[in-house]
Amino acid sequence: MKKIVIVCSLLFACQAFAFDSEQWLEKREILSREAERLMGAYTNYAAKVSEPAENVVVPVESFPDGAIKTLVQAKKAQYFLQEGFIWAENVVVKRFRSPGKLEFRIDARNCIIDRSTKSGWANGRAIIRHDGTVFYGDGIYFSSPEGFVSSYRDTRMEIGGIKSGSIKEAVR
Repeated sequence: MKKIVIVCSLLFACQAFAFDSEQWLEKREILSREAERLMGAYTNYAAKVSEPAENVVVPVESFPDGAIKTLVQAKKAQYFLQEGFIWAENVVVKRFRSPGKLEFRIDARNCIIDRSTKSGWANGRAIIRHDGTVFYGDGIYFSSPEGFVSSYRDTRMEIGGIKSGSIKEAVR
């Protein structure tokens, strides 16, 4: 355990020289407002879903050569063309680092994605997998361009086999 703490401390110390906390706090505030906007959009558009298509695959973002960069797969989905929103149920969002090389994957029960900002809100339980890290949460905001994820309830992470979570989960 001491080795892990020492390694983490060294990593954080090295990154501290390149980290601008004021800039990060400003960015965090903007992303928090975006998450709130998408939470509201999820509620609004979930009420408008009338005839969702089944087994849907929708590209959200492409590389300059036209290859898919971000993709949404869903058991049920409805696309709101005017607003650029995709409401989805039993959804998988995949983002590729380069064609064919997966960067991260999000599995969620329910989700709304804004194609213009390339960000989304997973309502309910969701799991994100990224380079050996697994992030669990209930109510997750994600921004593909920012590489940012925030969980609003019951967060748990697994990093390289090390598990973390709330005290409440540990005593169960």
